[in-house]
Amino acid sequence: MLRWLRRGDLPAIIRIVRRELIPISPHPQPGGRQLRKDLKARLAQGSTLVASEGGKVYAFLHLIIQHGTLFVDLLAVDRSCQGKGYGARLMSRVERHATNLGCRRAMLYVDEGNEGGARFYARLGYLVVAHHETLKCYEMHKWL
Repeated sequence: MLRWLRRGDLPAIIRIVRRELIPISPHPQPGGRQLRKDLKARLAQGSTLVASEGGKVYAFLHLIIQHGTLFVDLLAVDRSCQGKGYGARLMSRVERHATNLGCRRAMLYVDEGNEGGARFYARLGYLVVAHHETLKCYEMHKWL
């Protein structure tokens, strides 16, 4: 089931970020309380869609819509559920949501070294438009 973020979802999202995103990030990451504080502030800046079953969150996508552009800020799927279509379903739902709000373009960043993520987005029609050396990431765009 896909649904919007609920108050009690933050611990599950933090767990997924710790397991799936932090290990592949080329940037130093805060831990403990600081990670919780930073993530809570980041999620407050947009909207978050979660994939859950039986009350357990297995994946999430955080987005920001600004100036007619969908920005996919964070997407992570628990490794126990990778390859089951959660990420693709989250992306599809968010792209439809953004289109309904008048967005014509989507963009995101993929960290260097996250080849699996880059392949996933390419399968969904995203193209690399720039490499940002200082950020250690690739910028990808898609017309909606």
